[in-house]
Amino acid sequence: MTTQMAADAEQTATVEPEHNEYVTRREAASLCRVPLSTFDSLRRQNRFPFPDAHMGKHMLWRASTVTAFLDAGGTRGAH
Repeated sequence: MTTQMAADAEQTATVEPEHNEYVTRREAASLCRVPLSTFDSLRRQNRFPFPDAHMGKHMLWRASTVTAFLDAGGTRGAH
């Protein structure tokens, strides 16, 4: 039973969001493969794109925005 739970967790972790789907800051950090604290730091330093939308106090990015940022070289592309 533990093997099945591990397989389910692995499959859930590797699911990519749709191209125009909104992602939370936690999901954006996961797509960038950085800890949430690093993501928040980059965002506060304006080294990550501004959110595409807000839902209440929550910031949301389109998956395509995050992908474009990474394709452009991430923080290295900003130099």
